[in-house]
Amino acid sequence: MAKQTVLLFAIIAAVLIIPSAGFGEKTIQTTQRIIVIDPGHGGTRNGLVTSGGLQEKNIALKLALKTARKLEDRYNVLLTRNRDTNMSSRDRIFFANKNSADLFVCIHLHHSAKPSGFFYYFSPPKNHSRTIAAGENTWKSQPLIHLSESKKAIDSFLTIFSTNKKPNYFFSDSAPIIMLEGSTMPAILIEPLSISLLPQHPDEIENILEEYALLIAKSIDLYFRKK
Repeated sequence: MAKQTVLLFAIIAAVLIIPSAGFGEKTIQTTQRIIVIDPGHGGTRNGLVTSGGLQEKNIALKLALKTARKLEDRYNVLLTRNRDTNMSSRDRIFFANKNSADLFVCIHLHHSAKPSGFFYYFSPPKNHSRTIAAGENTWKSQPLIHLSESKKAIDSFLTIFSTNKKPNYFFSDSAPIIMLEGSTMPAILIEPLSISLLPQHPDEIENILEEYALLIAKSIDLYFRKK
């Protein structure tokens, strides 16, 4: 019994003296900005599909993964999905809220005949009061809290994309963007490129997505630098 007691004290002393190997890494992670990237569609929801068979859900996921890799050395990056699976809009936002994200970026594609970029943020209907009553915490009122910061995030994207890709467009039709409703952080939806203009050769697609992933990463960097 005496030997066991001595051994127990020795173990406790070692734990107190020697730092935990993973503690420092965990602390660094929690002090990093948390970004949730949401690849649109997935599972049975293909999104846009070209005549050549390209599906928006697959392109959005590839672009999200490439973007995450370009950000992961300086942010804590989480994806709502990293495979081809169904996920509701509410579940995506819930995932971001649960992880206390600092920014939510929803990635989709468009099918314009021009190499344009489309950028959206939650904007309330014109007849909707922006005043939130004390204690109010409804699904549709949450985005109003971060309306200004979401607009700043969009402005950062416009700055980067307008310099590198023209023309670019920004839309806010004074209507809620359903994919962003309920967010408790700045949240934006981007359609940075047209699926209709993508080539069929896989290597060429990869190169284009690498280029756009870099632009998205630079836009996020600019937004946080401004903060």
